[in-house]
Amino acid sequence: MKFRILGSVEIWRGGTAATIVGEKQRTLVALLVLRANQLVSHEELLRALWGDAPPASGRRALHNHVWSVRRLLADEGGISTSSGGYSLKVSSRGSDLGVFGAEVTAAHDARAANDLPRAAERLRAALDLWRGPALAGTRLEFQSEQGYALEEARLAALTDRIEVDLALGRHAELVGELRQLVHSAPLRERFRGQLMLALYRDGRRADALEQYRLARRCLRDELGLEPGDELARIHQGILAADPELMTADSAEPSQVRLSPARVVPRQLPADVARFIGREKSLAALDTLLSASHGRPLVISAIAGAGGVGKTALATRWGHLRADRFPDGQLYVNLHGYSYNATITAGEALRQLLRGLGVAVEEIPLNTDERSAMYRSILADKSMLVVLDNAATADQVRPLLPGSSCRAVITSRSSLRGLVATHDVDLVVLDVLQPEEAESLVRAFLREDGQSQESIGELAALCGYLPLALRLAAARLRDSGESIADLVTRLRAGSRLAALEFEEDPHAGIRSTFALSYQTLPATARVVFRAAGLHPGPDISLEALAAMTSQGPDAISQAVALLVRAHLVHCSESHRVSMHDLIREYARELAGDGDGGAEALTRLLGWHAHTARSAMTHVDPDVRLLWPEVKPPTGGPRDFADRDSAMVWLNNEHRNTVSLVAHAAHHGSPVLAWQLAYITAYHCYLAGQLDDWIVSHQTALEAARQVGDLNGEARILTTLAHALLEADRYGEFLDYQRMAVELAAATDDRRMQAEAQFYVAFGLFRTGQLMESLEANALALELYRALDHEPGEIATVYLKGQVYVRLGRMQDALECLHPSLTALRERGRQHDEAHGLLDVATAYLGVGNVKAALESATLALSIARELDDHAVEALALCHLGEVKGRQGLYGEAVQLLQEALVHAKQLRRRLTECKVHNRLGRTSAMLGDHEQARQHFRVAMDLATKIDDTYELEAARAGLA
Repeated sequence: MKFRILGSVEIWRGGTAATIVGEKQRTLVALLVLRANQLVSHEELLRALWGDAPPASGRRALHNHVWSVRRLLADEGGISTSSGGYSLKVSSRGSDLGVFGAEVTAAHDARAANDLPRAAERLRAALDLWRGPALAGTRLEFQSEQGYALEEARLAALTDRIEVDLALGRHAELVGELRQLVHSAPLRERFRGQLMLALYRDGRRADALEQYRLARRCLRDELGLEPGDELARIHQGILAADPELMTADSAEPSQVRLSPARVVPRQLPADVARFIGREKSLAALDTLLSASHGRPLVISAIAGAGGVGKTALATRWGHLRADRFPDGQLYVNLHGYSYNATITAGEALRQLLRGLGVAVEEIPLNTDERSAMYRSILADKSMLVVLDNAATADQVRPLLPGSSCRAVITSRSSLRGLVATHDVDLVVLDVLQPEEAESLVRAFLREDGQSQESIGELAALCGYLPLALRLAAARLRDSGESIADLVTRLRAGSRLAALEFEEDPHAGIRSTFALSYQTLPATARVVFRAAGLHPGPDISLEALAAMTSQGPDAISQAVALLVRAHLVHCSESHRVSMHDLIREYARELAGDGDGGAEALTRLLGWHAHTARSAMTHVDPDVRLLWPEVKPPTGGPRDFADRDSAMVWLNNEHRNTVSLVAHAAHHGSPVLAWQLAYITAYHCYLAGQLDDWIVSHQTALEAARQVGDLNGEARILTTLAHALLEADRYGEFLDYQRMAVELAAATDDRRMQAEAQFYVAFGLFRTGQLMESLEANALALELYRALDHEPGEIATVYLKGQVYVRLGRMQDALECLHPSLTALRERGRQHDEAHGLLDVATAYLGVGNVKAALESATLALSIARELDDHAVEALALCHLGEVKGRQGLYGEAVQLLQEALVHAKQLRRRLTECKVHNRLGRTSAMLGDHEQARQHFRVAMDLATKIDDTYELEAARAGLA
C-alpha cells in the first residue's frame, strides 16, 4: 500500500492506483496521511471536509466516507477507529511524504558527515517525489491551509540541494535553474543570494552585482525594504573579492547566547478611549486566561474591511489584565494586513529580543537561533505577548512564547494551522452588535437625549462598522447637525457623501477609503472598481480576471494589495468580498470612469459560458444551449470532473442568481433566461428551491419581455420543476402544457418532446395514470423521431413507474431494469439511485424481498457517496419498509425515524409523508394501533396540504 499526496492524492495498491471518488474522500485520505499513525479528531476531519459549517449529519457522512476509503484500502486495520476520531496506519516509507522526509533527513546526515555528493543525491530523490502542487484534488480551502507548509518544505529542500551543489562546484550548471527560480519568486532572497554566488564563482562578477541591484530595486518597489543581512554580506564580499565566497560556508551555527539584562517591557499601545461593548469577547479572553498555561490566544476578524477593532480589543484587554503579567507586556505589529510591508518572523524576533533587553550585537542572524533565544529568555517569566496584525500561521509560530507566558494574536485570518499544532482558541470578532454601535454613538455625543430610533437607524446605515460610526458621531458632534437629518441624507443618497466633511477634505469615510485607494498601483485600482461593480455577494479571482482582462498573476497580486490596504477581504477559498460602504465607494469610482458596462458584459459572458462548461459534467445527457453572449477571450473555465464542476456551481450559486436579475433589468433579457435555464438542474441538486423559483420567475418575465417564445418554453419547463419540488403539482402540469404549445408553435421538436414527457410525469404525480401512459406514448414517439436515446430511456422509466402504481409489478420490472442499466452506463448516479428505489418497490410487489433489500441498500450507498441527503432520506424510508416486510420491526422503526429526521431538516414534505405512512404500518404490525393512527393522521394532513394522491390514499387506508 502506498499513499501519494505530493501532487494529486492517490492510493496505490499492487502497482495500480485505486479510484478515490470525490474531493471529500481525497481530502479525508490526505489529512489522514498528513497525520499518519496519529489520532485525528472528528472535529478536525469535519472541518477539513466541510469547512467551518459542517452539515448536521456530518458525523454520519464522515463515517460513510471512512467506510468507502476502507474499501479502497482492502485492509481492515488500515484505518483504526476510536471514540475521538480515526487514525491511518502508514509505514515509515508508506507515503511519498514519509519518503520525502526520510530522504531529506538522510541528506542532512550525509551533509553533517561531509558527504556532499550523497547529500545532493538524496535531496534530488526527495524533490523527484513531487508531481505537482501538493494535495491536488482536495477541497480548495484544505489545499490552502495544509499545502502552504508542504510547499515551504519543498522549497527548503530545493534551497538545500542548490546549496550543496554550490559547495560541490556545480555553479555553472545552476545559473539557469536559479534564474528561473528568481523570476518566479523575486522576493525570496535566498534564491537571489545563491544566484549571485553561482555567477560570482563562474567568473561573472558583473552579472552577480547586477543581480543585487535588481534585488534591491524589487524589494524597495514591492515592500519598501532594503535587502537582508545575508544578501548584503554576499554583495560586500563580491565587491571586496572575498576569497571565502569561493567556498561553501561550513561554520557551525552559533550557540544561543542569553542577555543577562533585566528588563520589564511595557510596550502595549495607549488604552482605547471610549471603548464600547465587546463584553462577550473580553469575557472569552478572561476564560481563556484562566485555563491551563501554554495556550496562545487568537482574535480573528471575519470578512470585512479594516477598522473592525481587533487591535483595540487586544489593547483594551491587555491593559485591563496587566496585573496578571508581572514580567511585562511585549507588542509587535506584524503588518500582515496593511499597506506597510509585512514583518518577517526574523525581524519580529529582533524587535522582541530588543524589547527584552538583548543587545543588537548579541542577536543571532539566523531566525531559528533568534527563536530559541527568545523562548529561553521567556522560559521562567509570566508575560503577555501581543502579536498584532498577523498574516499567516508560519509568520506567528516562531514568535510564540513558552509555557509560562501568553500570546494574543490579532489577524484577519483564523490561522487554523495553529489550532492543530498549538491548541489555539479562537475569539471571532465581527462588526459591533446594534446595541453596542448605538452606545458608541452616544458616547461620542456625550448625551442620551437623542431619538433611540434615529440612533439605531444611523448605526445600521453605517454597517455597525466602528470606523464609520466614529466618523458619523464626530460629524454630528462637530457640525451640530441632528441625527434625524443625517439619517435622512444617508437614506436618500450616497452614504459616503453624507459622511464627508467639507471643511476638512482629509476627513470623512470616503476620504479614509481614498487614502488607501490612492496608494494602489493602476492594476489594483482597476480590480477594486471591478469588484465593486459585481452584483453578487462575492467574486472569484477568475471572474475579476474576466472583468478586467488581466492575467491570473496580476489579479492575485492586485487582490493581495487590496487585502493589505483593508479595502477587500479575500477568503481562504480565494473569493473577494467587501463591506457595504466600501462597495459603495468602489461603485462610485467605477461610475466616474469608462469601461464599467464593458466589464459587466465580459463578466456575464465568462459566467454564462463557464456555467455551461460546468453543467456539461453535472448533466451530460441534457442539450445545453450556447449563451448568446461573447465568450471570454481565453475561453471559459474547464473542469476535470463532476466534483470540481459542482464546487464551482455551489460557490457561484448566489452570484448566478444575482447575475440573472442584473441581466434581466439591465439590457440583457435573453442572457437572463439562458443563464437561468443552463443552471436549473444545479438548483435542483443543491436544494436551492427558493432561489430557483425567484430566478426563473425573473427569467420568464425577461423571455416574455422580448417575445422570445423559445426561451419562454424552456423556462416554463424548468420553472415548473421548481414548483413541483414545492409540491405545487397543478401548476407544474399547467406550465408543462403551455411549454408543449409554445414548442409546437416554434417547431422546436426537441423541446416539444421534453415538455410532453413532463406532462406525462405530471399526470403520473397527480394520480391520472392512464392519461399519463397516453401522454408518455406521445413523448416516446417524438423522441424516437428525433433518435434521442436519453429521452426514450426516460419515457420507458416513467412507464415502469406508472406500472408500479397500477400494481403491474412484473411489467414494471421489465421497464425499470433496462432503464436502470442505461442510467448506470451513462454515469447518472443520482438518477440511478432513484431508479433503484423504484425497482425495490417493484421487487416487494412480486415478493422478492432479498432483491428489494439489495436495491435499496445500493441506493443508500450511492446517496451517501454523492452526499445527497434528500435521496438518502428516501433510501432509508425504502429500507425501513423492506425491514418491516422481513419482520425486523425494530430495525425498520430505527431506519424510518432516521429518514424522518432528514426529511424534516430538508423540508421535504412528500418524503416526510411517505415516512409517516410507513411508520404507521410498522406500528400497526407491532400492535401499537394508537401510535399507528397518529402517524397516519400526520401523513393525511401532509398529503392533503401537498395534494399527493398516492400518500393520501395510503393514509386513508391505514386509518380505515
